Amino acid sequence: MAKPELAATRYYALAFLAPAVTITYLPIWLNERGISDAGIGVINTLPMAGMLLFSVFVGRLADRASDWKQAIMLGTGLAAVCSLLLGLAEGFWMILLVWTIAVLPAGLVSPVADAATLRLSMRLGFSFGTTRAWGTVGFLLMCFATGYLILWFGASSFVWLFAIACGMRFWAATGLPKLRDAERPRTMPEGRLLSREVMAAFQPWVLLPVIAGAILFANHMVMNAFSSLVWKQQGLSEPVIGVLIALGAAAEAATMFAWKRINTRFPARVLILIAGVVAIARWIGMTQSPPLAVIVLMQLGQAVTFTFAYLGCLYFINKRTSEDISAEAQSLFGVMMQGFSILVVAGFGVAFGMIGVNAFWICVALSVLAIAMVQVSLRMRGPDPSD
Repeated sequence: MAKPELAATRYYALAFLAPAVTITYLPIWLNERGISDAGIGVINTLPMAGMLLFSVFVGRLADRASDWKQAIMLGTGLAAVCSLLLGLAEGFWMILLVWTIAVLPAGLVSPVADAATLRLSMRLGFSFGTTRAWGTVGFLLMCFATGYLILWFGASSFVWLFAIACGMRFWAATGLPKLRDAERPRTMPEGRLLSREVMAAFQPWVLLPVIAGAILFANHMVMNAFSSLVWKQQGLSEPVIGVLIALGAAAEAATMFAWKRINTRFPARVLILIAGVVAIARWIGMTQSPPLAVIVLMQLGQAVTFTFAYLGCLYFINKRTSEDISAEAQSLFGVMMQGFSILVVAGFGVAFGMIGVNAFWICVALSVLAIAMVQVSLRMRGPDPSD
């Protein structure tokens, strides 16, 4: 493995440790600090709102810098420093402030890292999918490690564990190679909210499959929020539920490791279309109470429903945009994913309280909508090798 590829892989292997610590124990830690259920929801949501507001702006600034690495280091560095303050925070408002400034900077530069690493991989000839897969592997291992470490050292260890994970991410960012092609002539994009170049690149036939991918991504956020509750109600034990969740992530990583072969054989929009078709079957299965063997197959389906849509969109956007607007364009996709996730998860929560697992028909309908969008795009402009 060449040195730049190794450095990028190391970054992704460590980039998702902090989110893993967060998902595993943050709600419990907040509850033990006396934060209400509503307050926990606000603390989790405010950083997402910040990403919606500022992601594209940060992407534009990153594109203007001499190298994307500067933005990645700044965002992860701020997060690492602010994470050290979490142990000093007391009460809802202070925890809300500290948590937001500890999470938001790194979240804002995440699309920048995707755009920069994808450009680097295509320039040097390695697979971004394989590099990104190590992020999922790191996430899974940290989820397991967090549970055991907190069991051994107590609930208070969540604070220093989160800070260490943030520090490791920043350390990996400092080791990234120069990400931009120094020999390529550059132009500074013009425009206010969005650059003119991005608006020109996102023609309707380009925008439709990107929106479809964001919708399919949002459906997976529903699974993250409600799948364990659904399976618990259907009689599955906590250990089995944990294995099912890990199985989905493992299937996702396996597809990423094989992405170079997949991506060269199928156009990106066809992959997004396939993801939508498989998603329909998966979400219909969630409306039932299938046997465990069927649930296992449904979780293995994440290899297609998530990875084909997510990586398919990243590559599709990359090939439709120039390096001068790469971070801004990927940040716009990130805004779409976050925005749809908030809307879909909130709407699903209301529906789930009323009709239970039948609320997954919302995900089925959204998957059908995503398929229709991709089909319209293909009719506007058929698939070609440049996809």
